[in-house]
Amino acid sequence: MQRFVGTVLSFIMLSACSQTTETSLPAETLQPAMAPMITEAPANSTSTGACPVETTELKLFINADDGYCFLYPMEDAAVPPYMVVINPNDISGGSFLPGDALVEVNMESASGRTAAQAADEKIAEAGEGFNITRSEIIMDGKQAIVVDGLPAQDPWREVFIVDNNRLYILFFEPWTPNADWFPELEKLYSSVMDSFHVLPPMP
Repeated sequence: MQRFVGTVLSFIMLSACSQTTETSLPAETLQPAMAPMITEAPANSTSTGACPVETTELKLFINADDGYCFLYPMEDAAVPPYMVVINPNDISGGSFLPGDALVEVNMESASGRTAAQAADEKIAEAGEGFNITRSEIIMDGKQAIVVDGLPAQDPWREVFIVDNNRLYILFFEPWTPNADWFPELEKLYSSVMDSFHVLPPMP
């Protein structure tokens, strides 16, 4: 009888141990499944519509219709919807610039092209005989192409970037390194390039 009772007690203890082991397994198997959720959070946050934050020296420019924003030096003047001007004047239209220099952002459909393809098309359209230079950079986490020397009334620097099948072309003009105000244009260029952010398409 004592042997039977001991056997029953042993069986109950083994059953309890096996249940403890079984209930601990699901908890362990869930942990690896939860890890990707944690690593995805930063990736999702970078794809939101958050624009860069203004500082004491930089102001925020937003064009919600075309879907972009950037920071520009406090001393420059915003001319909505797509331009920031250095030392603005009252002249507009015709062949005159509205200031000493500026950045202008144009947006159009990329029609399936990459930034490199769009830039190369512009270079090919210009033809031969121009001292055109082309370089590749990363801008807002995406490939961007910087082109100097494309023919124009005033020398300019063009920057091509594509996001969500939208082609953005940034014009910095006049790109004249020997001009007195050129350091101001370089400052504007650095501010815009470091902070340019493409917003998600509006629903």
